[in-house]
Parts: sequence; structure tokens; C-alpha cells
Amino acid sequence: MREQQRQRGLQLLATISVTTQLDLTMDLTRDRLKDQEEWERMMRCDGLPDPTSVPEMNRYLSLWRADLDTGTLQGALAKTDQVIHVISELEGVMEETKEATEKQLRDWREIWLELQEAQKEKLNEATYHQLLDLRPHLDHETMVYSFFTSSPLVSLALWSNTTRSPKNNSHEVKELGFTFTLPADLVEADCVVRVMRTEYDHYSKFARTFNPPLVQEKDITLLEDGGEEEEATPEEQPPPKETAGSSKPEGDGKEKMGAPPVVVKRQKPPHLTETAPGELNLRRYRIQGGVYTIDLLEVPPQPRVIADCTITQVEEVCSVAQVHWVAQYNPPAAPEGAGQRRRDPEAVEQEMRQLEKELQKLLLITIKLPDSAFWFEPPQMVLWDDAKKCWSNEYFHDVKYNEDQCVMQVRTTRLGVMGLAMNRFANLPFQSWELKPEGGRAVTLTLIAAVVVAQFTIMTLQFYGINLFPDRDSYCYIDGLPTKHRPTEQHLYRCMALVAPTVHFAWSRWNLLAGTTKLVFQMKTKKLAADDTQMGQPLVLVTPQKTSVLQCTEISQAFSNNDQDPSKYYADLYQLVLGEVGEGARRMLEDASPVFIHTIHHMLKSASVISYC
Repeated sequence: MREQQRQRGLQLLATISVTTQLDLTMDLTRDRLKDQEEWERMMRCDGLPDPTSVPEMNRYLSLWRADLDTGTLQGALAKTDQVIHVISELEGVMEETKEATEKQLRDWREIWLELQEAQKEKLNEATYHQLLDLRPHLDHETMVYSFFTSSPLVSLALWSNTTRSPKNNSHEVKELGFTFTLPADLVEADCVVRVMRTEYDHYSKFARTFNPPLVQEKDITLLEDGGEEEEATPEEQPPPKETAGSSKPEGDGKEKMGAPPVVVKRQKPPHLTETAPGELNLRRYRIQGGVYTIDLLEVPPQPRVIADCTITQVEEVCSVAQVHWVAQYNPPAAPEGAGQRRRDPEAVEQEMRQLEKELQKLLLITIKLPDSAFWFEPPQMVLWDDAKKCWSNEYFHDVKYNEDQCVMQVRTTRLGVMGLAMNRFANLPFQSWELKPEGGRAVTLTLIAAVVVAQFTIMTLQFYGINLFPDRDSYCYIDGLPTKHRPTEQHLYRCMALVAPTVHFAWSRWNLLAGTTKLVFQMKTKKLAADDTQMGQPLVLVTPQKTSVLQCTEISQAFSNNDQDPSKYYADLYQLVLGEVGEGARRMLEDASPVFIHTIHHMLKSASVISYC
């Protein structure tokens, strides 16, 4: 045991020396890339501000607010692409600049908030100017006003029943796949309906649940050490089934007659974010497919033609004024004891008629889910509650979803900013994964998820609603997912990246049920598996104490912890591979680019394939 501890110390020092040198090289590479980006920004001369410079950002904001051209719809939509790019660059600076002072962060955040608020103001101002004269887009037969325009990031539809005729109570915005039907009280209202979809979301980041909770170090340690979640793993296990069976209580193994059943209270995961009734948890869901603003606007004073003159009233505030509306919805209360006795059919029918009558008071919305995202299951319709700073699902009723046509229909008691919320973890856990070298200078990471198969090109997937990169707290929202020992897992990803140019890795069916501190996967090298077609690829077991190749394989009848060669000791995967591969493979590892290794490590760490498969 003492000799093993000595070897462990020496081997881990050797691995850390390699990873430390790689980190230093990557720091130098990042600095060089940062200087290159700064130089390219200066040479572009495109008028965009340096996001790190507070004076430049303030000047950009002031000039934009004073620009009269951006007060029109054409000017506002044309400017939107640039503004969103500037906001995105500033967000990157706030997230990546680790040496920033508190004042810098405070100044950047203030400008970030003002840019988003100014973008809303500009769109409201442009909408107001568009409504100053309804005549160019007025149907003189029906006297219905209808207007639509769009840009890559903003789509805007305006509609008004100017004569307030009961026949004109609905409208379809074909370009957005959006239809609304007004209740009787809104048909008679003198207002304009605005339907605006933005491809960006300037609301979710203000929600309480957007960021994971701050967790004390002692709570993280408890979770990583297994806490109440860890169970002893027997030396021999039967093949895993689709559902895990219950474990035996700890003790001497003898049956105790008459003992009461032991009730184990499961500990709440420290990273779990709890929500109030109706509040959307953005740690579990995300808004995708854009954000919809659906509201009622006052009609500004219209021009009057007198003889050869046109008289236009000029208002002091050139921005839209919203019309407040809340439906007076009073559904019939459920009768007491309804589930315990047979009810009178006439009473049931009366209640259904009353419910239908109440539903007619709500505004009916039908949405064809946008093609800009993938929809793996029916989304939730949610409304932004600005007072509570959260997305809420409590204002929607009579929700229907047509899965074949990807069409959602809801009735709402309120208007405002709405979104479609999708489960972030529809593709987790993974069904399998594979990390395969392609000639020493390329590596393919294949993730077979619950719904999709991804073979990487990465980093654009989340925009389309495909989330294959779990966060630190994602395990809280996936049922039946056991946690793995985090320090061991993180070190394993570094080792896998170091040897990925020559070693083929893949998932193992034994991994999830092996226990918190046992990480199991398949590994293939020419030396370790001369003939894996009959025997199956070798299994590697990684624990906090050591890394070893096991006697059992993926196709064995039972899982065993027994080492293939008990005389060998390796502290981690990197040392194991160095000890098992040939000289040619060693040279390939030494020649691998630090940036290449860093990219593989980033992909593995982001996907967390060991914990999620």
C-alpha cells in the first residue's frame, strides 16, 4: 500500500506537470487571440464601439438615441442587427474579463441595461410613427387596418378594426403563423393590436431562476462525496436493466425479524432551484423560437383633410401608449366531493356551458411553432411578469396542441410579452457516446441523445433548441440520474483529452449504476484490444484512488471490479495509456497541438458524458 501511494504521488505530479504546461500555453494563445481581435476591430473602422471602453459605449448610446432616422420602422429595424451585436459583445466582455474591477462591472452592466431599454424605446417610437396615418394600409371595404414588416431579428404586425364591427374579430399573420381572435369587449375597443416577434430575448436574464443558485462549499463537498445518494456497490452486479432496483440497507447482512422498515429521507440537491406556483424555472426550461410582444395600443391622432389642407396633431411624447386589459374570467368552481359520487348529467352539462361562456371572454391565440428551433415535445406558453421578474404560466387556459402540425392554441386572460418554454433536457441523459480519433489530427465526438444524434460541429446547437451541454445543476432536473464524483470526473476529462489523438473511447452500459465514485467506459487501443469483435472492447474503471483495465468487458454477463493485471498500478487514465500504448502512439500524443487538446477537453467537459450516460 505504501509503494502504491508513492507511485500515485509521482504519477499525478507527472500528469499535473503536463496539464499545467498546456494551461500556460493556452493562456498565451488566448492573449494573442485577444490582441489580434482588438487589432482587427481597430482596422475595421466600422463605427462600432470598443465594448471594453465605457466612454465609447456611452457615446455610441447617445448618438443612437439622438438619431432621428432610427425613429422610423425602416431605420429602427436596420439598426437592430448592429445593436444586438454590440449588446452581445458587451455580454462577452462581462462574462470573460476576470480581472475587471467592481466599478468596471457596474459601469458595463449599466450600459448593458440602457442598450436593451433603448432598443425597446426605439421600436415603440417607430411603431408610433407607423400608426400616425392608417390610411395607406386600410382596407376601404372592411375598414380593417393591417400592416406587416420584418427584418432578420424583428417581425412586426399591426391590426385594427377601425369601425369596431363584430364581424372583424380575428386576424391571421401568415408570415408569423400567428392568429388571434378577440373577445367581445375588445372588438368594441378603439385600439390597435400589435404582434411583434423578436429573435432575441431581453427578458430571461432578469429572471430570478436564470442563473444557478450559489452553493456553499460544504454542500458541494457533501454531494461530491456521495452524501445520502451514494450506495455501496457489490463486487458482482447483474446486468443493468431499464430501471434500477432498490438497494439493501447497510448492516451485517443478517435478517432481523420484526424490525420496522427503514425510511431514508432523501436530501434536497444543493443546486436545486425552487420556484413559486406558476413561476417558470429557467434552470429546467428555456425560451426558444423568439419572444412575442402581444399588446393593445392607443390609436394616435389621425390626420384630417380639410379642402386642400391636411391637419396633423403633434403630440409631445412620440411613443406608443398601451391599453390595459385583463379578462374578467370566473370559471365555475369544482363541486365538493365530485370524484366520490356520481353526478347529475344535467349539472355537468350546465357547468360545461358555463365554462365555455367564460372562455369566450379570453383572447384566443393560435401559434405555428417557429421553424427556427426544434420542438421535441409540446412547449409551455408563458407570459413575462415584470413585477415579479419571472416567466409565468398561470394566465393561460384551454391549452391545446396539434403535434402533427406543431400548432399550439391557448386562451389568455392577459396580454404582454410571451414566449414558448421548452424543456432543456429533452435530450438528456445520453443513450451513448463515442470519442474517436481520426488520423491523429482530428477527433469525432458522437452523442446519441434521446431524440437526436449529434456528430460535432458544435456551439450553434442551443440556438435551435438542442441542448446537449448540461450545466452544473442540470442533474437536479433529470429523474433517476445518479451523480458522479465531480473531481474525479473533471480530472478524467483532462486525461481523455490528452490521449484522444490515439485512443478510441465509448460509453458503457455499466457506468450509471456503478456508483458515485466508479466511472466506467470502453477504451480501445491496438495493444489493449487485438480482437474485440469476439470479446468486446476492454472496460476501464476510474476511481478517486486509481485507474485500471478490468477483466470483464461490455458484453460480460456481470460487472466485476477485478483488474485485468493486478500487478500494475496507474493513478489516472493518462498514466495508464502511457504505460499501455506503443512508441508510435506516444509520439503522436507529444505532437498534438495544445489548442487541439484544449478543444477536446472543452467538448468533453461541456457534454459531461460520464455523468449523463
